[in-house]
Amino acid sequence: MVGRTALLSLFLVVATPAWAANPCRPQNLPGEMWQTVTGCLTVPWDRADASAGEFPLYFEISEPSQPALGNLVVLHGGPAYPRHHLQERGPLWRGLRAHYRVLYFHQRGSGYSARVATRTELEGREHLFTLDHTVEDARSLQLELLGGAPVTLMGKSAGGFIALLFALRYPTATERLILAATTAQHEYISQRQQVKEDYLQSLDIRYPGFLAEYRQALTVLRPGLLSAVPALQDLLLRVDVLEGVTFDLSYTLAGQFETVAITRDVADSRFELLLERMATGRKTLRSTGMESLVILNHITCREFAFARSNPEACQTPEVESLYDVREALSGLAVPTLILSGRFDPILPPRFQQEIAEAMGEKVVCHTLELSAHMLFQEQPEASAQLVLEFLGIERQQAAQTPAL
Repeated sequence: MVGRTALLSLFLVVATPAWAANPCRPQNLPGEMWQTVTGCLTVPWDRADASAGEFPLYFEISEPSQPALGNLVVLHGGPAYPRHHLQERGPLWRGLRAHYRVLYFHQRGSGYSARVATRTELEGREHLFTLDHTVEDARSLQLELLGGAPVTLMGKSAGGFIALLFALRYPTATERLILAATTAQHEYISQRQQVKEDYLQSLDIRYPGFLAEYRQALTVLRPGLLSAVPALQDLLLRVDVLEGVTFDLSYTLAGQFETVAITRDVADSRFELLLERMATGRKTLRSTGMESLVILNHITCREFAFARSNPEACQTPEVESLYDVREALSGLAVPTLILSGRFDPILPPRFQQEIAEAMGEKVVCHTLELSAHMLFQEQPEASAQLVLEFLGIERQQAAQTPAL
């Protein structure tokens, strides 16, 4: 294993902001209870084809001031959607970095790892952007920066796909798994229409009458009925605008409540709430400039059959083998923590329960009762308590009860 002193000696430079203009320039970022180094590791585009060349894989690695309890690899979601918050804020990330050596990286094609911003940049290189390639990138970092030591893998949403694939391919390198709001198979996208209908039904159960109001709102938003509303004409509103807002806001419980309020407003031919949401950019998940929608669509088209529900987004033919590791999970014998958001419409708890049932007794499951898909942000204290206890880290202050 690369020791703390040896690792930091590689990056003895003057500390500068974490998101510098040259992200591959090594940086040493001192913290209160840990130090972080950032940089890039050069890795092959295709390990089976040397002629494909190499690219810089951006990473951040935090070393605690006290002896590390182990190594943790954090895998971001999307795919290809790195987020700043994973390493910087909240009781969970502070607790992890104060006790574990934490490695985080931008997946290929996103963030500072050779980000692909347009379809043109992807043309002819589609085969280089797969979940399998990302797993091998994680393996390269584990070998080079952590000396091949066993790791705990922590993945939320699409990060969980990578964690499961890594653990199945490299079981001796995997010490534990922490999986949040994720799945072991493709149906949440390949059967996306059904997942969406289930979500609307769930809103109707929680807010009786919602479906009737939703249908009325769609009728109100037919283009022919908007000619008398000047404020809406400039927005070129169509029926699918409400649908877009509905699912953009579904990632959080607060966003779901806002969806119901907007729907009721529009159903009564009032548009203030809708216009206010449109003016703020519509989305719950605001862009950080790190994401790659091109790579997200590409991987979900090829490995999750996104074309079945949205053919316009998919110009790549579907592959025969879709992401599905359910049958292999019974062979995973590592301690695993699985977290779900009770009201997650993206990857509802049934997907996490499927993983738990396949893996058996090594799994501990918890459902956060006031969360949707963004459970780490919606219930930061509760999720921190569960994760840190699983890792044997004592909290320095009383944590909120998971159900609160």
